[in-house]
Amino acid sequence: MNLMMKTGRSVLVAFFLVAFAASSGMEARADEDDVRNCYSVHGEARYGALAYKHVVIVTNRCDIELQCEVWTDVDPEPKQPVTVGPKGTAETIVRAVSPARSFKAYGECKKR
Repeated sequence: MNLMMKTGRSVLVAFFLVAFAASSGMEARADEDDVRNCYSVHGEARYGALAYKHVVIVTNRCDIELQCEVWTDVDPEPKQPVTVGPKGTAETIVRAVSPARSFKAYGECKKR
């Protein structure tokens, strides 16, 4: 009987630990989804000095500060860090001199 009670308690404790871990993972994913809804990323090619600058712009629609990494299809590495304040906009030049005005901008942000 004593062994059955210990086994039952162990199973119960294991169940609660697994349930807690699963709910923590779901909360983390929900936070990531919430953050994804907070920002948008787009690029602009700005002409000057006989070449284009590739600028990536991040717009934050939420009341939290974001830490982002941005890149383009032309320059996928290194990813450029950008901090965006609450309800703010930030931009960074990814390529200072380019003959092309066409590129795609990408970015990922996390709550800071």
